[in-house]
Amino acid sequence: MNYRRVILMNIFLLCMVALRGFAQTPSCSAASKFYIKDTINITTFGASTVAGVNGFSFQPYLQQNFQYCYVGKTISITNNGIPGQTTSQGLPRFEAAIQGRTGFVFILMGVNDAINLAKTPATAAQVSAALKTTVENMQKMVDIALQHNLITVIGTIQNLDPSKSPTYTTVNKYIATINAAFKKLVIQNHIYLADINAAFGNNFSRYYQPDGIHPNAAGDKFIAYILFDSINYAIESKLLVIGLDQNFPNPANNKTTIGFSLTQAGTVDMELYTITGAHSKIITQNTYNSGYHQVDVDLTNLSPGIYIYVMQIAGRQLSKKMIVVK
Repeated sequence: MNYRRVILMNIFLLCMVALRGFAQTPSCSAASKFYIKDTINITTFGASTVAGVNGFSFQPYLQQNFQYCYVGKTISITNNGIPGQTTSQGLPRFEAAIQGRTGFVFILMGVNDAINLAKTPATAAQVSAALKTTVENMQKMVDIALQHNLITVIGTIQNLDPSKSPTYTTVNKYIATINAAFKKLVIQNHIYLADINAAFGNNFSRYYQPDGIHPNAAGDKFIAYILFDSINYAIESKLLVIGLDQNFPNPANNKTTIGFSLTQAGTVDMELYTITGAHSKIITQNTYNSGYHQVDVDLTNLSPGIYIYVMQIAGRQLSKKMIVVK
């Protein structure tokens, strides 16, 4: 996963959650169509936002999202949040929290590091050392998660409302430094990012409780959407079987779209045939990376009827029917 891909993925995810708003049901990705495991296990780890404050928490919304899209799968989400903890306090309990778990781990931690640092008089060197410790602690948790074969997602920590305390302006400066470092860890470790801070922006009145720190119901629902999209992206990148999707729309007129998934990079040869077996056109003959892809197919020169599109990759062949109408 290179830096450009991370940036594009984050832009895509932010657009998706912004367009979706707070609909009652999430948009289901290709991951839910081709995911073959029976369970989705997610360990959430962190401080107060993970633990939930004043009866608000994001895990129930996340559970609902997965149950809606991954029908028939067992969804297990654990809450390992302890309010007020820094990364130095969280690190010693991290391995116990993920012991025996499989699947995904979401780590959202670091805001208390920034708060404590802003409240403590310190030299520039001390500030730099403290921020370095926060990043090192996160790296150690990532190392442990990867040793346990968990797919790891790091969350950026959200800004605090500076109108609630003059100290929060300094806190936010430290948060910006921590988040920038977390994004680098994502790239260096080939893991995944849930960019909560970028999605929230500074919309404190909409997403925050009156304390200006913790998310309210709307904020927790938003976090659930952001994390849901990040985990879907991880599933599409790592866990999908080779699959060929039904074209849409179907029946189609002048244009249709075909989706397919790959477990690893390979050359895809996809062609279209009439129902009698006559070759009609080449859809794609290109190399693709692992994950889910879509190709648009121009049908303007085809006669109405039933067609079969065939995908070949690595000795495997998959096919589906499409209907063309005029």
